[in-house]
Amino acid sequence: GTWSSPRSCDRGERLVAFRLRVEAPRGLWDDTAANDMDVTCSDGTVLQGRGGPLGTWGNWSVPCPHGWGVCGLRTRLEPPQHRGDDTGLN
Repeated sequence: GTWSSPRSCDRGERLVAFRLRVEAPRGLWDDTAANDMDVTCSDGTVLQGRGGPLGTWGNWSVPCPHGWGVCGLRTRLEPPQHRGDDTGLN
């Protein structure tokens, strides 16, 4: 894939919640796994991702408490499958 241009909350605002669009496993077909992410800023603005159309949106994360923000994201990556289908971010 390719990187899209960076997006951020307005100055002084923080990222406080997010949700992912994830494609379920397809068996022998090419799996894409995580395809897109939307985020919510502390002022209520939703920044929509620019990812792929495949998959289903998950639930929004629990919002950060007032005055706090997301400072990282823990992810799980599938190791290289060598002969199998690699998905990347899961």
